[in-house]
This record gives sequence, structure tokens and C-alpha cells, in this order.
Amino acid sequence: MHEIRVRVVSAEAASFGVAELWSEGRMIGFTEFHDSDLMLRIDPRDDGAAVVVGVHGLLDALAEADRLLESYYRWRPIELRERPPDQSHT
Repeated sequence: MHEIRVRVVSAEAASFGVAELWSEGRMIGFTEFHDSDLMLRIDPRDDGAAVVVGVHGLLDALAEADRLLESYYRWRPIELRERPPDQSHT
């Protein structure tokens, strides 16, 4: 399993929900806020091949991204500080 490292490069980036996900020396994706939700963007590799990541490594990386971004909550717009209730179970 390849480790996925997470970094938030600045408070300004965090205010947009941007946390970079890195593996094997290259950025494989990033998070960003969209419609009050934290989204994950993974683009194809430069050579057009698919990006393949381990599920457990990705889950750990996303939890770390969420933790790092929460440390910048004071920089986030008020409407993004509270997550909307989960409507998927209604």
C-alpha cells in the first residue's frame, strides 16, 4: 500500500477547503469546498493513466485532510463552519 500524504499549504487555501493529497512524489488529488460540501478531485495522471489508490489509505488521507482543514475553521466562511445535516437516511 502506498502512503498518501496530506498538506494544507496556507490559511487562504484552507479557506477554500484545499488540502493536497500526495503519493510517490506527485500530487494525486485535492479537496475543495463546493456547495457547502467538501469534495475530492482526482484527475488522471499526466500520462493519461488512471490514478489507483488503496481504499484504506484514501480514507486515512481524507480524515487527515478534514482534521487539518478543521484547524483552520476560523478562516472559513461562517456558512461552511457547520455542515448540513446528513439527508441520505431520510
